[in-house]
Amino acid sequence: MSSKSILSGLKISILGAGNMGQALTRGLVEKSVYPQNISIYDIDSKKMAQLKKELSVKIAKTSRHCVSLADIVILAVKPQILPEAIAEVASSLGKETLILSIAAGVPISKIEEYLSVRGGAGVGGKKPMAIIRVMPNMPALVGAGMSAYSLGKHASAKDRKIAEAILAALGEYVQVPEKMIDLVTAISGSGPAYFFLLTEKMIEAAYEMGMKVDVAKKLVYQTAFGSGKILAQSDEDPETLIARVASKGGTTEAALKVFQRKGFGKIIQDAVKAAHRRSIELREGK
Repeated sequence: MSSKSILSGLKISILGAGNMGQALTRGLVEKSVYPQNISIYDIDSKKMAQLKKELSVKIAKTSRHCVSLADIVILAVKPQILPEAIAEVASSLGKETLILSIAAGVPISKIEEYLSVRGGAGVGGKKPMAIIRVMPNMPALVGAGMSAYSLGKHASAKDRKIAEAILAALGEYVQVPEKMIDLVTAISGSGPAYFFLLTEKMIEAAYEMGMKVDVAKKLVYQTAFGSGKILAQSDEDPETLIARVASKGGTTEAALKVFQRKGFGKIIQDAVKAAHRRSIELREGK
């Protein structure tokens, strides 16, 4: 990363060394963020030790110590322990600290509430804290993630640029209004499982018709990879791409007719709607 990077010299603290916390740490180091500018804290000391050994990042003895000198704090803990995590660090956060939260289902207003109750920034005349909420997805683990982020009311244009520089370490990103995060969750957050299900059923079909599993997997996985690459790089919409594959009277058309007859399109739409409803329910504590 060049010296002109907006992240140059900034101290980044990551609370939580689970899958996404690890992905962020690795991505930032691979983007040439100086490892000693990254501090990690997790209750699992083995995870911290592994990251220190692999990436030479700093590990903290306590969450308070982890955030005390940070310019940016990334909340990568599970949503159910977020209140406790914030309670432990709120009084140690600097007044200029930027908070990025990837805790699924926890709105910015709730994070502000946790900070307020626990005496964090914004209390007693302190400057309100800049908070940015992020919804990443599983492909972030291999640097091919899709993250959506929403700005809190106190986040500045500079904060947005910092967030985008961090999210670039996971893959692609897009800004959305926070009211869209539940739908993002249903589309890209849960979305990888939809594609995994399709590939699983294609492999099962091939096996049932006599193909060895390892051969079927190679065919299906590479087809999925190549198709995704075309979608990402092409200016054509999916309908046009489908038409390019499906010759009249051919094999693809025969398969597509079955999809249409069985209501495949409606099944996908209903599934996304169900995921969206459940995301709202989780946000509301149901």
